[in-house]
Amino acid sequence: MKLQIPLFSLFLFFLISCVTPKIHNSVVNKNEELKELLENSERYNLQLKIETQSLENRLLNLKSAINSLKSDSVQNGQALQVLQEKYNALADSYELLSSKNSRFMAAKANEIKDLLDELEMSQKELFSNKIELEKLAQKITEKEIELKSLQTDLEDRSNRVNELEATINKKDSILSNLKNSISKALIGLEGDGLTVEKRNGKVYISLEEDLLFASGRYEINQKGVNALNKLSSALSDQKDLEILVEGHTDNIPLKGQGIIKDNWDLSVKRATGVVKVLTMNNNLNPSQLTAAGRAEYNPISDNTTKEGRRKNRRIEMILSPNLDDLFKLLE
Repeated sequence: MKLQIPLFSLFLFFLISCVTPKIHNSVVNKNEELKELLENSERYNLQLKIETQSLENRLLNLKSAINSLKSDSVQNGQALQVLQEKYNALADSYELLSSKNSRFMAAKANEIKDLLDELEMSQKELFSNKIELEKLAQKITEKEIELKSLQTDLEDRSNRVNELEATINKKDSILSNLKNSISKALIGLEGDGLTVEKRNGKVYISLEEDLLFASGRYEINQKGVNALNKLSSALSDQKDLEILVEGHTDNIPLKGQGIIKDNWDLSVKRATGVVKVLTMNNNLNPSQLTAAGRAEYNPISDNTTKEGRRKNRRIEMILSPNLDDLFKLLE
């Protein structure tokens, strides 16, 4: 290419020498354009060479890389196969574990559901028990209040019982002292138609008919009046006594005339006669005395014998303590 350029220049020179200035100028311009074009072509050609060399180098690098890749691909293929086998094994294990896990989770889900159902039932039962416990607690509170009230009432009753016992003991002591006083006042008469005894919280004074009356009569003889006067003196300071005077007969019908028609009349008249003698003592309050006739209906012995009938014909005085204070304690 460099050898052809001088010849072309000579040719142009020859042509220029044979042509007119106008043509010469035109040719010169064309020549300049050609030179510039040639220079551009050379620069372009040089650039192409450089790029071609660069491409050749890149090609060599690519070939080397391809060869390397081919070598690596064999190794990678083997590694890939191993990995693929491991992957398949892991996949199988995963599927197995997944299947087992699904069954396990299903079983656990059922178990959890059963536990939840059981828990719900337990909660309902607990709630029911809580309500019952609250009711029971309320009942216990009510019973405690009731028990406290009963304890208070029991303490009150116990105090009242103690008061009653003290009062009864006091009354019993009074009766014992009264019996002793009466026995002393009527000393010499006990065993002679008169008996004094204490029983059932009362003092019983029994005076047989012969000590007070003639047979079938209600008038009190002097011996009886003397005995009753002694008795009234012994009773005069006993303001809390109630004195019941009872007339008793045997079961032999009385065939009397006048005001005494039968044993009822006789028993009543004898009881009232005794009361009148007793009240002759002004220190004995008549309101303490009561007269009653019992006829033959409260015997103390067998009316089929003479001795039994004698014992049944009697005046019985029953001395009872006034129990008003006891009744007040019982209210």
